[in-house]
Amino acid sequence: MSARKHQIIEAAMRCFARKGFHATSIQEIVDELGMAKGSIYFYFKGKEELLLAVIWHFVERMMAELAVLPDERQLGPREQFRRQLVRQFEYFQNNWEFLMMLMQEPQVNIGQEQKSKLLHELRDRLLLWKRQYIVAIYGDAAAVYGRDGAHLLSGMLNEIMHTCLLEKRNIEGDRLGDYLLERLDDVMAGFAGRGAAPLMDGEETKRGLDGEYVAALREFIKDVEQSGAEELEPERRSDLLEAAGRLIEEIGQPIPDRIVARSLYAYLKTLCLPAWRARLEAAGAMLKLEQ
Repeated sequence: MSARKHQIIEAAMRCFARKGFHATSIQEIVDELGMAKGSIYFYFKGKEELLLAVIWHFVERMMAELAVLPDERQLGPREQFRRQLVRQFEYFQNNWEFLMMLMQEPQVNIGQEQKSKLLHELRDRLLLWKRQYIVAIYGDAAAVYGRDGAHLLSGMLNEIMHTCLLEKRNIEGDRLGDYLLERLDDVMAGFAGRGAAPLMDGEETKRGLDGEYVAALREFIKDVEQSGAEELEPERRSDLLEAAGRLIEEIGQPIPDRIVARSLYAYLKTLCLPAWRARLEAAGAMLKLEQ
């Protein structure tokens, strides 16, 4: 993403948070930046498209808060998870005005289909992220209750965040992290003690933008595999297939490393043949890997 486009998105996010989407004009956004009004239309067709870009930006920043930081890699899964929960909560607290705007202001017909896919994708990733940590903390024996535990933990966290937003209450992040993990201990011990069948059994269903992106990448891989030796030398084909496979694997993670994903995508673009570029770029645009 260009520096100017990033500045526009950040300015729009601040304006929408202060006044709401409908009450904010394009003129107010460009005034925030000190740029000419017409310049914004080089990057966005209108305010509706800009709002979708802001929501994407908000989600990407939140997901980045959930990644394991370099100085946390030596920690156990419980402490890693606790710190990530704290960062998620503090991120929501720091952006409460924008979240209130999203919750309270009607946004009829503003990219509803794409926004719905994005929110479903976010929900699925957060549940899978919680489930994987539950198994890492409580062991393989807890895997059968992983989805139940993830849903219950999400319910607790969401209700606490919702209450804090509506009542403008401040809760210290570390206190909340300890509280949530203690309650999760209670929940998982209850599952193990009762031995009842899980309510939310089965695997997560992949859907939304992630599934479409992977499907598009697999079509790209099929093109590479079916290419002849006269089109593509063996070493270049091997590099393309390995990079595409690693990108699919990274995107499939609950919290993908966006730097790794963008680096792999850029590498694919340098290696791919011109005839395949449009398919690859369409796939990259789905998850904002296209710069």
